[in-house]
Amino acid sequence: MLLYSKCMCCLVNQQERLIENFKDEEKKTAFMREVMALLGNSRPEHNAPWMSALLTELREKYYGKDEKIAQMKQEFNHLLLQMEPELEQEIKKSRDTLKEAIRFARIGNYIDFSAVEHVTKEEFLKLFRRENDYLDETEYNHLCRELGKASDLVYIMDNCGEIVLDKIVLRQLKKAYPELHITAMVRGGEAINDVTLEDAEMVGITEEVPVITNNSSIQGVIYDKLTEEGKKILDAADLILAKGQGNFESLHGCGKNIYYLFLCKCQHFSKQFGVERFQGMLINEKRVSL
Repeated sequence: MLLYSKCMCCLVNQQERLIENFKDEEKKTAFMREVMALLGNSRPEHNAPWMSALLTELREKYYGKDEKIAQMKQEFNHLLLQMEPELEQEIKKSRDTLKEAIRFARIGNYIDFSAVEHVTKEEFLKLFRRENDYLDETEYNHLCRELGKASDLVYIMDNCGEIVLDKIVLRQLKKAYPELHITAMVRGGEAINDVTLEDAEMVGITEEVPVITNNSSIQGVIYDKLTEEGKKILDAADLILAKGQGNFESLHGCGKNIYYLFLCKCQHFSKQFGVERFQGMLINEKRVSL
């Protein structure tokens, strides 16, 4: 997917927001000039997740790592681990436990420190009580039919906290499709609050399925940056389930059989899909056009 003008504006605003509490205006101005130059010199194929990683690297050169992000990641991982038994019980009450688990996992996509200006536990918990939150029946039925025929699934994860809900989905997938081989993919390095191998180990993902990384600190999947093993696993997959906007932005147009599951968190995609902000999406690579 290309880097849209709206995405460029969003990336600039995001960087300004992240440094607004620093006092040295001269340093802030110098940083923002480099931000503008980096975006101005980008190529069309350098999508938003790719550019976000470069901008994070630049910001850390000026201001160092933001230790608060690591702390917030831990908080949301622990919050969802505490909620896990109750959420699993709620899912078990449903007539279609896989469907409900996927819906819950999509709600978890709210926990995104880069796309949501102020992520709060209160707003997150409200989403579970929201009316009219449903999966697209047509796409869900397509997904289930394909899962029934598939041999290999790659489940590409997105954010901290959210991954506890992904773990519940993995359990439901293993129960419904015991012959299906599932591989999870996480980020290969720190990428705002995206899930890393360390997070996957902490919440127990590695106890459920094999886990590989995208071999980078990009909030998405750039095929050329994958290891040879990563490319082989992705190419061999009959089916890919990719969580989050960043994975959609980096993978859309690749031609693989991907189901994207995310909350529509920005103005650009809300307009493109004709939905309100935080509307849940379940879409397939073959049947979506922007």
